Amino acid sequence: MTTLTEFTIRDRRVLTLMMFVALVVGYGASQLSHTLPFARVALGLTEGGMNWVFAVTRVVSLLGLLFMVFADRRGRRLPFIVAFTLMPLANLATALAPDPVSFTAAQSLARVAVIAVAGLAIVILAEELSPRVRALGIGLYALAGAAGSGIGLILLPIADGSETSYRILFALTGIGLLAIPLLARFLKESRAYVQYERTVTFRTALKAGLGRHFWPLAAIAFLIAAFSSPATAFVMERLVDDLQWDTAPARFLLMVFSGLGTAGVLIGGRMADLVGRKRTTITAMLAGLIGGVAFYTQNTGWVLAPAIFLATMGLGMLTPALGAHRSELFPTRVRATAAGWITNVAIGGSIAGFVIGAFIVDEVGLSTTITALAGGLIVAMLLVTRLPETRGMDLLRSKASRSGATTPGTQTGQPSSRPATTTPPAIPKTAAARPPAPRQ
Repeated sequence: MTTLTEFTIRDRRVLTLMMFVALVVGYGASQLSHTLPFARVALGLTEGGMNWVFAVTRVVSLLGLLFMVFADRRGRRLPFIVAFTLMPLANLATALAPDPVSFTAAQSLARVAVIAVAGLAIVILAEELSPRVRALGIGLYALAGAAGSGIGLILLPIADGSETSYRILFALTGIGLLAIPLLARFLKESRAYVQYERTVTFRTALKAGLGRHFWPLAAIAFLIAAFSSPATAFVMERLVDDLQWDTAPARFLLMVFSGLGTAGVLIGGRMADLVGRKRTTITAMLAGLIGGVAFYTQNTGWVLAPAIFLATMGLGMLTPALGAHRSELFPTRVRATAAGWITNVAIGGSIAGFVIGAFIVDEVGLSTTITALAGGLIVAMLLVTRLPETRGMDLLRSKASRSGATTPGTQTGQPSSRPATTTPPAIPKTAAARPPAPRQ
């Protein structure tokens, strides 16, 4: 069993910072879903109209890729801090939004920040954490995000105060601005990051052989998001409007059983480090499929409670396993960009799910819509079997094995005689790099 003593001092430092970030972003990102029944009524939108709001925010969030590309070219630290700063500012703007258009615009910016922070945080953790605790560390990061979402549920009764009280919950995200000085002082550049004189485009990397990993991962991300995004976003809507539950018991049910289900991030992280990424990912998707469909097709609390637990458990297990797997399948040089493109494909899946919902939910109902989208998870599980296992991969060795790579305070690396078996697949070498400018 992994104990806390297996985390090095460096592991603990970066994990503490990332968990604090996850707490803030988890709270802020969840407000759109948590306050959906209140915001929808206050803004005069139908369920179909709210689907369009979710779809638009996902389209705009594709811009989060720009942060990822910059992270591969100039470092992880700066774009991460900028993206994190954008999150509370966007939610403060949402709290002041007077109409659906400005509400959607503000939440679109918030979604860009969420996507960029999430993608970069996984990359930073994957590169900074020791291989034996990498997935578990990503799981702890996800657990902090779930705790932030849980705080949102605890505070949800505030939205019952008046028609516009939901705005207070968005505004509270502004407290996260206090974390910026901590990040500026203590967050260091990733030790795996290297800077090259010439960049390798992601298209070149795909042609060089990385496509065999990218396309299955992209399809998996698309299919998961097409189901999970609408299923997660409409949980409160399902309980409060479809099943006519009062807010208090609905909130209690979610707090208790989704809270218990968040143990999945630790179980999934530990399981991924012990038995592998692939087995854990497939197990997680199966749990999410069963739990999610049960929640949207059953009406009694005795079934809804374990369904929430199982679905949350599956989603929790999936985060560290798939996050570590995705990071380990790509070399440092294009790792953030690959993560960004996969994230964008996942956003495309979210958009597809919400657009399908916008067209059919008012006709066939929420339960049928979500159940139809769940079929994609079966295909996703089959695609996982096509990926190589990467448990225990040393991402720092991949840096040392490349020619032309330089890092602060080191000499230009020399090419190894043959690729290390624990490194991601190689990509074409470019001209020798010059040393990066000294960091302040």
